[in-house]
Amino acid sequence: MLRGTRTRLGRTLPYLYGALIIIGLLLIDWAGYDSLLPDPAPYRYELVAEGKGSSFSDLTFPVPSGTHIKKFETRLDEGGGVIAELFLAYMGSEVAPILLDWQNLSGEQSLVIPTRTDDLADLARAVEEHAQEGAVILGWWDTARQLSILDGVHSLYDQNFNRPLFLPVAWRGDEDAIESLERIFWRIIGEGEGDFGLVVDALSSPPQVGIPILHDLAGERSAFLVVQVSDLYKLSLLRPGLMPVKYQDFHNSGDIHESILTVKKWLEERQLSHYIVEKMGLTSKRMYYINDSESVVDLPLLARLLPMGEFDPFSMEGLKLVANYGSYWVYELISKGEKVKSEEEALTERD
Repeated sequence: MLRGTRTRLGRTLPYLYGALIIIGLLLIDWAGYDSLLPDPAPYRYELVAEGKGSSFSDLTFPVPSGTHIKKFETRLDEGGGVIAELFLAYMGSEVAPILLDWQNLSGEQSLVIPTRTDDLADLARAVEEHAQEGAVILGWWDTARQLSILDGVHSLYDQNFNRPLFLPVAWRGDEDAIESLERIFWRIIGEGEGDFGLVVDALSSPPQVGIPILHDLAGERSAFLVVQVSDLYKLSLLRPGLMPVKYQDFHNSGDIHESILTVKKWLEERQLSHYIVEKMGLTSKRMYYINDSESVVDLPLLARLLPMGEFDPFSMEGLKLVANYGSYWVYELISKGEKVKSEEEALTERD
């Protein structure tokens, strides 16, 4: 008798489970399925055009012939307004897309630091003209990857890493959805930094420690180190506690002298001496600065490679300053036996 009862119960259980599942699905439908799903990111990337580089007259980067380019717009999910335009190079299915240009179209949702379009184009043309075949570009991963699409130029990185995102207050609750969107779109894999971590270590170390690290990475290859003004801020985010870099945006008035006086007064009021200013389009400029006086005693290599504070690029043994294109500064890695001429010596030699 007991055995029969168990048998009937065993036959009945699947039907009970099925009924519960159906009831659950009905409840979900009644409550609204969308409300139970995670919220999507407040913006999306929308493909608007693709083709060879020559097809895009508004892309100033000197793209090699045959490079496949896609143009996207970053659009708000509510209202569909465009907040940015961006151009990506696709170098094959195994390589993550390379951002060549990002232009913010909204002052409220800037998302990322925009590309220095003209500066980058000038830099790329110079590298294309002067770099030896097989030269390797060291520096921040995004700049190195941009230059790596040039013929005969190589980067240590074939993937994208997380970049600083500037989110408006209204989006602060959507970090998980935004992070998921960014990882998928940019094909960001894993959490490690790989060889890029070694470059970050070099830039965050004193020159006598950091420069040998760069030489080890380059090996016997011809190599250039390219640094950009905003790298200073990005380094402070990746290596917290190294140096507290902050930034302040200023509006460009029509009078250049008035703009200079405004910045100078702002600095004097805060007694700041370690800072650097770069243009942010035609209407504004951004100033990066170090606010803690105790942290500027032993500046890391990156801060010494940019014109802030006591700028002396000719004192860098193992690096030679070769060019400056707006916010980009280019150094050539040289052997220890090769002496870097000071600016005064170079002028005397020309005379």
